[in-house]
Amino acid sequence: MRSISVFGLGYVGSVTAACFASKGNKVIGIDVSGDKVAAMAAGKTPILEPGIQEIISEFHAKGMLTATTDIEKVVRESEISFICVGTPSQANGKLDLTGIKHVCEQIGAVLKTKDAFHIVATRSTILPGTSADVITPALEAASGKKAGIDFGVATNPEFLREGTAIKDFLSPPMTVFGVSEGKSEAVMRDLYAWVPAELFAVPIYAVAPEGYQVPG
Repeated sequence: MRSISVFGLGYVGSVTAACFASKGNKVIGIDVSGDKVAAMAAGKTPILEPGIQEIISEFHAKGMLTATTDIEKVVRESEISFICVGTPSQANGKLDLTGIKHVCEQIGAVLKTKDAFHIVATRSTILPGTSADVITPALEAASGKKAGIDFGVATNPEFLREGTAIKDFLSPPMTVFGVSEGKSEAVMRDLYAWVPAELFAVPIYAVAPEGYQVPG
């Protein structure tokens, strides 16, 4: 069993939280929306999606799934944080990464005084290079620690379709994740050990900065 926190309880986050809980993990969700948090904390779904209410009800009752607005609590009580916040398109066509950067700063502030190794994995829609150029610097600046050494960074793109999201999560054609070092890769592989399809793990950085531990 892994302990997981999910930042963002919209479509991707709610499905991610529910499905990971259904696979035996202890999951705690967090969102800026008090209504979404209150719903999941009460065993109710924050979104409309076939089958998700049944999963949330069952695993909330088993104590495997809940939600809160307490950022420090979710980071300290989990070993992996999944970022599932929105990245809306801007007028110039670029993605707005304000939400992701803010969440990274919040997580990093807690990691500053957390001794245990923690992995920050992004499931939000991002472009190649975002982990190196935005996510890693934000986490390092807030924590005062080094990614790939003191904590892990990963990206885990989602391929969920409205109406079949539960099936898409539980029976994917493949699972892909980028990782900053070998420890994060091992944890992500263990987390997805139940997946019936092939897992693909790749280094998250095209060129690893000095001091980073490259996977392999």
